[in-house]
Amino acid sequence: MPLHDREYFQDARGAENVLFDLVSQQSAKLDTIASAVQTTASELRAHAEGETARIAAIAAGFPDSDPIGHRRYHEVEIRRAEERAQFWGKLRLELTKWGLIGFIGWAAVSLWNEFLKGPR
Repeated sequence: MPLHDREYFQDARGAENVLFDLVSQQSAKLDTIASAVQTTASELRAHAEGETARIAAIAAGFPDSDPIGHRRYHEVEIRRAEERAQFWGKLRLELTKWGLIGFIGWAAVSLWNEFLKGPR
């Protein structure tokens, strides 16, 4: 084999070694990335399972696991309480108004009777 052929193969082997080293480095980096992705996926899966369990626990706290119906029930109860408060407020106002009118009427009649009796 001529000398220049040996040098060519040695240079080719050196280039192969460099390429092999680069491929090995990239493979190691890909392994690191794959491991990080697997870890993140496991963490996300665990988090999602925890959130699913939390949501199920919250839903189980409602009658018949119906949070929308529960909300509507409370809306109706709140409306009833507001209407009741409004009714009693109006009733107090009317009683006060008619009580004051009655008192003024009584006072007017009493004063008129005293006026009619004349001075003493």
